[in-house]
Amino acid sequence: MGWLSRLVGAAVTAAAAVIDVTVKTAAEIHSAATKAWHDYQEQKRLMELPDAELTKERARNRLREVNNELLHLFDKDRRARGLTPAEKHRAEDLAYQRDELIQEINGSDELRASREIHENPSAFEKLIIDDDHSHILQGQVGISVFGKKCPSCGRDMMIQWPRGRDTVSVRNFFWGCSGWYQPGYNTAHACRKTVPLSQHELSLFARTDAPEAQVSNRELSELIQLPGPRDIVTERMDDLMATHRNQHKAAEDYRCPDHGEELVLKKKKEASGLLDCQVPLDRLPPRSFPLILDRVTLRGMIDEIERECKA
Repeated sequence: MGWLSRLVGAAVTAAAAVIDVTVKTAAEIHSAATKAWHDYQEQKRLMELPDAELTKERARNRLREVNNELLHLFDKDRRARGLTPAEKHRAEDLAYQRDELIQEINGSDELRASREIHENPSAFEKLIIDDDHSHILQGQVGISVFGKKCPSCGRDMMIQWPRGRDTVSVRNFFWGCSGWYQPGYNTAHACRKTVPLSQHELSLFARTDAPEAQVSNRELSELIQLPGPRDIVTERMDDLMATHRNQHKAAEDYRCPDHGEELVLKKKKEASGLLDCQVPLDRLPPRSFPLILDRVTLRGMIDEIERECKA
């Protein structure tokens, strides 16, 4: 739908961050978010549409059904070494349905980002990301992005950072095609295209009211690496994983680039299965915690870390 990315002419993340806002003021972005939200409300009224969250839930449930049927066909293709013409046609139709459903979910998520900016204007600021604030951009790594397409294949791109690094500088970030996560014809990756972040794309409009946004990248990284705080973070994330399992929930802002379903928060060693989409705990940068933990839990975790450090 492009509720917001189209209006601001920039990429928008599921965490309500707007990337590449060099020529836009904070007021202009807030105005665009308000317009996107009001346009949706008017369209909803005129067309008697259901709430965006209900639309998303229906699309999400249907997407799960489509993925399950596709996986069944793919499994049969591997075991039987081929599908019938009717089954091939069905697989093509399901793949088309999946793309449509993912776009529908993207529209709902982008609309949610518009509403968040509209309702909390004072919580957002326009920033120029440098090494001291790279953790703010790092918090957008791996989450769904709307409005940034791969120049090679047209798939959605995602902000990425090099593997094996605990901290990164701004020059380490890049756009990676989501096709990297999808198998290609006789190749492990459908697309390997990467694009460096431009200087303009380091101009970010993001939420800055969280406590971890008030410290530098180095301070946050050093704090999280201390034994006491690290244990607290691990405990809180373990609690969250248990809650997600019990409530059959997932990490809403993180979706599988291949299947489109929300990623399940797991420790890396637990990975298994055909559709085992996951957010490995040991690959999450510290700035990602606010996107996964609710604000009450996050505030309690930070208070506990502060007490631990003062002890």
